[in-house]
This record gives sequence, structure tokens and C-alpha cells, in this order.
Amino acid sequence: MHTTLFRLVGIAIVIAIWILSLIPLSGTPPVPGSDKTHHLLAYFACLFCWAQVYRLPLSRLKLAIGFILMGALVECAQGLTSYRFFEWLDMVANAAGVIIAWLVVTVQLSLQRRLSSRRAP
Repeated sequence: MHTTLFRLVGIAIVIAIWILSLIPLSGTPPVPGSDKTHHLLAYFACLFCWAQVYRLPLSRLKLAIGFILMGALVECAQGLTSYRFFEWLDMVANAAGVIIAWLVVTVQLSLQRRLSSRRAP
């Protein structure tokens, strides 16, 4: 049940990232640099959700690489528009969100395995 929920939320996040990254902006963020936090959180949430579905280490690594590449592709797509622009620091923030999520999920799954092995007779 929770796998389905994480999959649906993960799909929604990927779609939201693409839509929000490619629509015209109405203004700049009120706090300079705050958009980097948004990038980091979006990509963190994206990998976190998908890593709950695909829990094997190699699967999580492939997801992480895929989402880092997606972040780069989104930035390139923004550079092709007349109303958005390519920004290296956005790519760094995207990748940082993915890496932090990968680390958090790795610790989470390790703790879950330890707790479940203690419960087993």
C-alpha cells in the first residue's frame, strides 16, 4: 500500500518539477538564493519517494544518477526557452538534494533492516 502511495507521489513530483521548471516566472524569489532551497527540496523529495519503491542499493544508485541527469536536462531545457535561463548553481542544488536523499534513505533502510532483524526469532 505505501509503495503505491510513494510511486504516485513520486510521479507527481517529477511532473511538477518539469512543469514548474518550464513555465514562465512572474517574478524573482523574495529572498536571493532561496530558489536553490526549492531545487534542493524538490529533488530530495523526488529521490526519497522513489527510493521507498526501489529499495535495492543498485536501484537507488540508478535512480540517483537518473535524477541528477534529469536536473541537468531541465536546466538545459530552461536555457532553450526565451523566458527562463540555464544556471549551474541550480544543477548543483538539484544534485545536492538527490545526494542528501540518497544518504538519508540509505541510513533509513539500514536502520529498518537492523530493527527487523532484532524482531525476528
